[in-house]
Amino acid sequence: MVTAPEGAIRRAARRRHAVSYFLLLLNCPSLLCPSLLCPSLLQADLLLGIPWSSNRQLRAIAAVAPQLRYAAPGLVFAAADDDGLRRLRAQGFHPFLIDRPAPGDAYYLTEHLELPLRAGAVLLHAAGSEWALLRLPREGFAAALEGHDFLWPLPESYSLRGWLEAVPRHKPTALAAAGTVAELMARVEVENIERHVRVLALIDPDRESTGDNLRTRYALRSETLEAAAYIRDRMAEYLGTAGVRTEEFSIPELDHQGAAMHNVVGTLPGSDPEAGYYVVCAHYDAIASRTSGSWDWRSDPAPGADDNASGVALLLESARVLAGRSFPWSVRFIAFSGEEIGLWGSRAHALQAAAREDRLIGVLNFDMIAYNHLRQRLELVTNPASRWMVQWLVEANERYGIGLKLDVLEDSAARLSDHAPFWARGYDAILAIENYLPTDPDTPGVRNGDYRINTQYHTLADVPDSINYELVRRATQLVVAGLGQYGVEEGEPNLAVFSGDLRADSRDNLRLRIANIGLGRLEDSYRVRISRCADDSSDCRAIYDAEGGGPLEAGAVEDVVIPWNRFGEMVFLYEVDPEDAIAESNEADNRALQRLHLVPQSAIKVYPNPYRPGGDGSLSFGGLPPGSRLRIMTLGGEMVWSAGAGRSREPLRWHGQNESGFSVGSGVYVYLIAGPGGEKVKVGKIVVMR
Repeated sequence: MVTAPEGAIRRAARRRHAVSYFLLLLNCPSLLCPSLLCPSLLQADLLLGIPWSSNRQLRAIAAVAPQLRYAAPGLVFAAADDDGLRRLRAQGFHPFLIDRPAPGDAYYLTEHLELPLRAGAVLLHAAGSEWALLRLPREGFAAALEGHDFLWPLPESYSLRGWLEAVPRHKPTALAAAGTVAELMARVEVENIERHVRVLALIDPDRESTGDNLRTRYALRSETLEAAAYIRDRMAEYLGTAGVRTEEFSIPELDHQGAAMHNVVGTLPGSDPEAGYYVVCAHYDAIASRTSGSWDWRSDPAPGADDNASGVALLLESARVLAGRSFPWSVRFIAFSGEEIGLWGSRAHALQAAAREDRLIGVLNFDMIAYNHLRQRLELVTNPASRWMVQWLVEANERYGIGLKLDVLEDSAARLSDHAPFWARGYDAILAIENYLPTDPDTPGVRNGDYRINTQYHTLADVPDSINYELVRRATQLVVAGLGQYGVEEGEPNLAVFSGDLRADSRDNLRLRIANIGLGRLEDSYRVRISRCADDSSDCRAIYDAEGGGPLEAGAVEDVVIPWNRFGEMVFLYEVDPEDAIAESNEADNRALQRLHLVPQSAIKVYPNPYRPGGDGSLSFGGLPPGSRLRIMTLGGEMVWSAGAGRSREPLRWHGQNESGFSVGSGVYVYLIAGPGGEKVKVGKIVVMR
């Protein structure tokens, strides 16, 4: 677990606020110079900081600058070109940050802002004492890491789903018998939990927690591989050797140092390979940078018993207990490395999952769950989209009498653990922690007398002797009961669709995800009807009506593919078993409405063509290669308008105006698309009709 600065740092940050702002202006002259007055700002991609005050504004920003890179309360960072900047200003958005990086520069979020800045770092934005955005040259990263800075790379793309709304997600609704769950919970053994913590934190787990017996699990130390090997061996013992693998990753800025790190992944396979998977995770690396005096990561230990051997102990014990259980979906137990220096392991895994388009149902992240001795209490941190997972665990805690006090914190900007990279990719994830944040005296847990500030956090004093093993045992029971109650049982099927289940694939088809969230197997095929509706959801007309897939196991999901190849903003009504021909345990979740913004993925598309300015909104050029450039010209070769495509696949939009902002007349125009190196990619004609 990484944390915000301590009280002393908070006070110092307030005192240096004026200095920080002055440095911000010096380091970012673009704030002082509007682009129209500074021609040098009109040559490359930009990073914009844009204020927002409502979800409507957030959606509007995303429509104009689709490559969002991060969102926080009241502001969003987006990559855009100069045309995107002009369009944002035309719609009334006024960026507070306009930055053009030099080649090799990269952006990082940091929680430990110290002045003066290190190694060529540029301070772009400081959110009080909470966090800051830095731009660093490649060679400056290692120096910043030497100072124990937490540097989380600004995501290349960032999903707003967790900010805007809670989208219902599939989970089986039918429960196993309470006696079955009680038997699983009873198998959780505190002796196993304690043994895992001691092995991870101590050189000799049978000796006391003396200074000469403390391990290090700092991510860049070779000794950390011993912890990875222990976790791998225990997972193989519980889940079988074939179900365990390691994922090697590195920090690109440190590649020359050979700084390879490893995630350990154990899989409990489900009965349906297509049903997706849950993730139960914890980080196993540690740091002791808050130790009084100097702490050198190259030579000093970092035992990390609470942070986060406690979470790894839960991970291993829940894998052992659930190993004999059968689920329709799989469960992945993942121990991440690199969390303490920037969430690197979870970032690598989340990027891979998104690239593969994994059916990742939800992530349960456990980080620091063992220090509190005042109450058997956990805080569950969520964003709006992941709230269903919190409710699910709260219900399991009550239903099976686990006895935890569970407090809920909804904070879409909570970025300080391994759930955050999954939020960035649009996956549902929650963080379970003893208190968020563990050293903040202003949190409700501290004010209510439910939590004592963790003075041992990130120090050499974070040793096994200070652990509340009963709290870890109950947290493990929460995972075992929460997942274990959904084992495969018998009963009726229940076909279901929810808003958010319709999407476009890489071939520009529509894909509708259909789930069987009942107890019984669906033996037959089922009917699917998809209708396109007017913008106000009225006047829905069927575009697809046919028998779908099946059979479908209990808890399984499958996709129905509908050829479409049309683009733009559309509203769809989709129905499964619309005539109620199948006997189900619940008929109420067989239909849903969804607004979908469809953009080309498989090839370059120009739409609508012919184009009617005003009535059609904008003319979109979709599927452009990243870094390409679009030019619109008259038939005589006179330039009308040009724009560059960013790294995202979002379309470029033309509003029927020339470079000076005047409307063009009706007629035929030529468009030319050139690649990043200037090579011709496509030439075509468009018709403008006024």
